[in-house]
Amino acid sequence: MKKSFCIIPVRGGSKGIPRKNLLKIHENLSLLEWTIFQAKKVYDTANIIISTEDFELKNIAKSCDVRVIDRPEYLAKDESSTLNVVDHLFEIFELDNLIVDSFTILQVTSPLREIRNIKDALKLINSDKYDSVISVYEDHKHPAKNYFINEKYLKPVIPKHEFSSRQNLPKVLRRNGAIFSVKTNFYREKKQLWGGRMGYVLMSEERSIDIDYFEDYLKAKEFLKNIKK
Repeated sequence: MKKSFCIIPVRGGSKGIPRKNLLKIHENLSLLEWTIFQAKKVYDTANIIISTEDFELKNIAKSCDVRVIDRPEYLAKDESSTLNVVDHLFEIFELDNLIVDSFTILQVTSPLREIRNIKDALKLINSDKYDSVISVYEDHKHPAKNYFINEKYLKPVIPKHEFSSRQNLPKVLRRNGAIFSVKTNFYREKKQLWGGRMGYVLMSEERSIDIDYFEDYLKAKEFLKNIKK
């Protein structure tokens, strides 16, 4: 049986909204608690890992009965990458002799994913057809209308479709950051969270909010409130 883990990276600091990950998003649950709630609907509790440096976030995660791995402060800066965080977790996994065939990252700031989206991503990544699976939505602002600036001249982003009518343009899917599922072997070889033989789970654009600003938070909170109604 495939050994799949859910990783939830979360830190105390935030540029846009102070202490963002502690904000209550739905039914008095913080963004972290809400993401753990979603993860528990798909993964065994023992296979859910929280990576954080923050004391308050650690206590919240522990109260949810999931494993917390202390993240070093130097991996909790604004410029710290998710790749470095994952590498740190795998160092811990190796010390524990823990076998991980694949892992899924759920970003706390993307709370509008559905449980079925996570289940679909897990099913796809464990099918051996894909190296990675990401969540996407259909982008109606087609990049065929865009141009790169090359020195002083414009160059079409997609020359093949620069003059195509809207009806003849291929569908474009945009990564929304809510779900990243990755085969461990692919990650070790490429140091990428997506790529290779890439599958996807399709979400709606309205569910693809990534909370960067307070307005995003209010919009996401209102969405969940209305869904509940």
